[in-house]
Amino acid sequence: METYLSVIIPAYNEAQRIIPTLEDIDKYLAKKDYSWEVLIVNDGSTDETAKIVGNFCKKHSNFKLIDNKINQGKGAVVKQGMLQAQGEWRLFMDADNSTPIAEIENFWPYIKDYDIMIGSRYVQSGLIKEKQPLIRRIISRGGNFLVQLLILPGIADTQCGFKLFSAKSVDVVFPKQRSMRWSFDMEILAIAQKLGFKIKEVPVVWRNAALSKLRAIRTASRSLKDLIVIKWNLITKKY
Repeated sequence: METYLSVIIPAYNEAQRIIPTLEDIDKYLAKKDYSWEVLIVNDGSTDETAKIVGNFCKKHSNFKLIDNKINQGKGAVVKQGMLQAQGEWRLFMDADNSTPIAEIENFWPYIKDYDIMIGSRYVQSGLIKEKQPLIRRIISRGGNFLVQLLILPGIADTQCGFKLFSAKSVDVVFPKQRSMRWSFDMEILAIAQKLGFKIKEVPVVWRNAALSKLRAIRTASRSLKDLIVIKWNLITKKY
């Protein structure tokens, strides 16, 4: 039987919180009548992530660990997982379960008309259960203004880690991806838009993870540099 849905989870030092996420996914997908797989892509974790996930996978046949020994960046391991997945539809989501797997139900009504559905915290009906600290909210909204201005007009939230791609769009978009860390989201969407894939922004439930590893100011600085690079790559037709 061909796989209908693949779920890709990038994981870096997630030993403290990834098992509840995997259990939630298993409980939800076990009730579905379509075939599915979950790929957890370890990004060179220095804690017990690989061991803990490996033990979970031994007891759950639909789950598979891809264990990278060297840290490559979130973008790199998402790309790796998306390209190795077998699903007709491929979702990547965060290990902290900020947006739970059940929110994928909001995407299914659009699959006949769109190649890509992205979760959004900011379009109408998006529900933020627990807000980020104020500085991160200011940086996030300011950053999105620049993203819309320079490369992705009309998309209110490029950074929510809950995105669904058709296998066709994955095979075309992800091989062109160059950004291997936090800015990969806006790059793959910019590539997809440039290549004519239809993108639907869908409201989802989201909550800020208490153990989030992002350092807002440093990440914003890097993202601004990456945004300029992506814009240049679009201008010079490198995608």
